[in-house]
Amino acid sequence: MRSLRSFIAKNLAAFTAFIVCLFAVNAILFALVFSDTVSNGFGDSSPSSMLDKAEAASDSSGMLPVMQERLSDQEIWAIYIAEGGDVAWSVGAPANVPDHYSLQDVATFSKGYIADYPVFTRSMGEGLLVLGYPPDSYAKIVGNYYPLQAVRMLPGFIAALVALDLLCLFAAFWYSKRRIASKVQPIADAVESLGRGSAVSLDASGELADLAESANRASDLLRRQEEARANWIAGVSHDIRTPLSLITVYADQIATDDRADEGVVKKAARIGAQSLRIGNLVNDLNLVSQLDCQNQPIRTESIRLSRIVRSSVAEAMNAMKDDAHTIDMEVEVEAEDAVIEGDERLLCRAFANILNNSIVHNPDGCTIRVAERRCGDWVRISFEDDGVGASENKIRELNDGQHYPNRMDGNELDPRHGLGLLIVSRAMEAHGASMEIASSKTGGFEVLLTFPCGTPSLR
Repeated sequence: MRSLRSFIAKNLAAFTAFIVCLFAVNAILFALVFSDTVSNGFGDSSPSSMLDKAEAASDSSGMLPVMQERLSDQEIWAIYIAEGGDVAWSVGAPANVPDHYSLQDVATFSKGYIADYPVFTRSMGEGLLVLGYPPDSYAKIVGNYYPLQAVRMLPGFIAALVALDLLCLFAAFWYSKRRIASKVQPIADAVESLGRGSAVSLDASGELADLAESANRASDLLRRQEEARANWIAGVSHDIRTPLSLITVYADQIATDDRADEGVVKKAARIGAQSLRIGNLVNDLNLVSQLDCQNQPIRTESIRLSRIVRSSVAEAMNAMKDDAHTIDMEVEVEAEDAVIEGDERLLCRAFANILNNSIVHNPDGCTIRVAERRCGDWVRISFEDDGVGASENKIRELNDGQHYPNRMDGNELDPRHGLGLLIVSRAMEAHGASMEIASSKTGGFEVLLTFPCGTPSLR
């Protein structure tokens, strides 16, 4: 299911975004926490900056008082080592700082410490200016040299490492999505099939065995319920047919009895007509049940659709008992030889139901227009009448699959378009076709059927 894949992708994307945001927050926190330290180490108070200022405020004889006060405020001491190695002057130097240095001493402390004080040096005139910082302020690396090749490779290495990390993150995202989808997708497909009333059978093993087993149990329960419903309908239909046949026979006998009262004859005729109608409803109910349970065998063969349409229209016209209803038919040249794979008997029943609906629900008469047109790889057949039509709510219900009668009109069921169109809907599903119901341009009722078709045939 596309929605399931989207759900998994969104969750994994959210997890990835969370990781990225976490790194960003870490970077911000690092900047906030170490901003002062970095500022002090590389800003206006850095050793390099202080050496510049101290050099500008000093000479071989001493340092200006203003600079001495600034060094004292930051707990920094200073000495000036003359050319011979003696300390010419000092500012705040601790007692354990020597007052004479050899060349070896200078070479040692210039990159390190004097008596555990990190020191920084600057050549000034003929001597050496030295600034000393508190022992816990700086850590100096004595061997501060790096291969130039390594320094040149560092930016490219960092960029490659970041790209590799992103690639690994994407690979983990893709693999996790595939793995989750492979586990959940069969169950999601099974739930979707159950929603359509189809049976499923999943392998109840692995990490999601419980869900698979639940889907299998639900499928088995639905199958048993459908079988029970089909058997019940078949049994009721069988039990109804015998007494219904007797009612029809007796009603016909009374209706044709010359000795019967005229009012009785009319009632008997009406009873006979309603009995036939009940018989047709029972047959329709049986057929719908068989199609729902997929017990109705579909005998597919290549058939020319226009021939089925003409045959259904001819039968409907022959069955008409008055001239109040007329049927006009039009088949486009492009649609004349359109062929579909289908069950001729079931299609004839579907077309007859549509035509019969227009006739039954327009007792005062109407004109029915049947048109067949070819649209690329599809054939569309429209059944349109100019009768009383149906309300927008009823048309919406029919398109949503609510075909069963649900009203009472006086003492009779208001059949609306009931089981007849339900059979049409199921027949279309069996043929991979679609059915759409709408109001006709003349305000009546329209049914549009769309079939996938194949190559022309001479059949």
